[in-house]
Amino acid sequence: MWQILLRNPGAFAAALLLHLILAILALFGLEWLDSEKDLHPQPRVVQATIVSSEAVEAEVRRLRQVEEERQAERQRTEQDLAHLEERGQTERERLQVLEEERKRREQEAERQRVLERKRQQEEADRLAKLREEQAELERRRDAEQQKLAEIAAQRRAEEEARRQAEAKRQAEAEAQRKAQAKRKAEEEARRKAEAKRAAAEKARRQAEAKRQAEAEAQRKAQAKRKAEEEARRKAEAKRVAAEKAQRQAEAKRQAEAEAQRKAQAKRKAEEARRKAEAKRVAEEKAQRQAEAKRRAEEEVRRQAEAEKRRREAAQERAAQEARQAREDELLAALEAEQASSELDAYSSAIKERIRQVWVRQPGMGRDLSCLVEAKLIPGGEVSRGSVRVVRSSGNPAFDRSVVVAVYKASPLPVPSGRLFEQVRNLRLNFKP
Repeated sequence: MWQILLRNPGAFAAALLLHLILAILALFGLEWLDSEKDLHPQPRVVQATIVSSEAVEAEVRRLRQVEEERQAERQRTEQDLAHLEERGQTERERLQVLEEERKRREQEAERQRVLERKRQQEEADRLAKLREEQAELERRRDAEQQKLAEIAAQRRAEEEARRQAEAKRQAEAEAQRKAQAKRKAEEEARRKAEAKRAAAEKARRQAEAKRQAEAEAQRKAQAKRKAEEEARRKAEAKRVAAEKAQRQAEAKRQAEAEAQRKAQAKRKAEEARRKAEAKRVAEEKAQRQAEAKRRAEEEVRRQAEAEKRRREAAQERAAQEARQAREDELLAALEAEQASSELDAYSSAIKERIRQVWVRQPGMGRDLSCLVEAKLIPGGEVSRGSVRVVRSSGNPAFDRSVVVAVYKASPLPVPSGRLFEQVRNLRLNFKP
């Protein structure tokens, strides 16, 4: 029944009014359900009894008393109906307030959904941008690998020319000297090309450092925005506390003013108006209690809204930190992948360089392999006396030829910057 009253107070009041009308009709004894009387009744014999006037007057008095009781019951019923109507009106007003509150909460929820969709769109845009950057890094890595392949092909061509020059030197000493001079010129050109490539690599790494600096600046800007948001929340809390103190001071001032008015009324009031004054004071006290209750409810609502804003801000900060962590992980993965790809490319180039200068001696099988270790300095030069065999092939002549080839291939193609530290202590498994 209470749920029906909350959902549709109008229907509840109408049903209640209908039941009261039916009760009144039943009380007065109206035969509204009697069937239609005969329009032409037949005459009937009525037996009459003569009574005394005192009995008639007593019956009349009884009937008047019954009528008065019915009138009193009717008035009480009308008063109950009026009271129910007032309660229904009050309930309708309260339901209207609840409906407005529900609509406001729905609007707030809709606004939060719009903000969440906006944040999701921004997240998707950032991921798309990261994917584009990853694709760009892939393209640059492919271009670098192609460049390394071209350099390797050029070195093979140079080595072929050197072997031809060596053959001519065995045939004729003068041709050998000319070939040696030509080889030196080609080696100088190769070193210049290597220096040019190193400069290009340095420029590329400077651009990468600049991009990382821009990302760091963006993270700092986000941190600054978080700090501003925290300051704004603190200022809001301070403002709420000031408003609360102001309301308390106002309540105290009103209490003091009310006490002063009571004292003045007590001095000036007459004895005959004392009861009326007491009644008025009681009504004002009830009104103040209602006002204090309303203010307390308002304070609770404001605190709930402040807490909700704090929770939303905390969720926003957590989401931003999670997004930043995902971006950092993606960037770290991209950098690690790029570094691994570059190291693989340089490792292949170093092996190819050593194979170009290694000389196969008679009797060496094709299934031999040995693990050598060497220390490099920036630029790819092999430190003197640093090459040693870590795992022998079982053929000392093959091991010595590999050590000689490593020294002969110096300077080796190595990366610059931080990647060089990973190849400074070179370990190479050489196979023919």
